Amino acid sequence: MLRSATILKSVEPRLTMADQWERRCTQLTGEMKLLDQRRADLEKEKASAEAAKSKAEKDLEAALAREKERDTELQRLRDREVGLFADLESAKKGLSEEKPRADKAEASLAETEQARQELIALAKDSVKATEDNLKEQILVLAPNFDISLLGTWKEVVDGQIVDPPPEE
Repeated sequence: MLRSATILKSVEPRLTMADQWERRCTQLTGEMKLLDQRRADLEKEKASAEAAKSKAEKDLEAALAREKERDTELQRLRDREVGLFADLESAKKGLSEEKPRADKAEASLAETEQARQELIALAKDSVKATEDNLKEQILVLAPNFDISLLGTWKEVVDGQIVDPPPEE
C-alpha cells in the first residue's frame, strides 16, 4: 500500500495536469469552433465583397465605354461644327462676291421693267390710235352708222358685240 500511495502521490500532479490540459483542450476546442464560425462568416463577407467588386468593375467598364462613346460623339459634333462654320464663311464670302452682280442684275431688271411698262403704254396708245382711225374710216363710209358698239377689246358672242369677260 505504501507503494501505491507513493505511486499515487507521484501521479497525482500529473493527473491534475491532465485535468488542466483537458479543460484547456475543451476551452481551445470551443475557441476553435468560434474561430471556424468567424472564418466562415468572413469567407461569406469576402465572397460578397468580391461579388460587389466584380459588379462595380463591370459597372465601371460600362461607364467608361459610355464615356468613350460620348467623347467620340462629342468630337464628331465638334468636327461637324467646324465644318459648318467653314461652310458658312465660304457662303458669306461667295455672297459678298455675288452682291455686286446681284445689284447689277437688280438694276438691269428695274430698267427692263421700266422699258416693258413704256412698251405696254406705247402698244395701248397704238391700239387706241388704230381704233380711232378705223372708227373715222367707218364714219366716212357710213356716216349714219352707230360706232359706239365698236371697240378693239370687244368680242362677238352669239352674233352680238360684247365686252370681254373680266380677267381673274
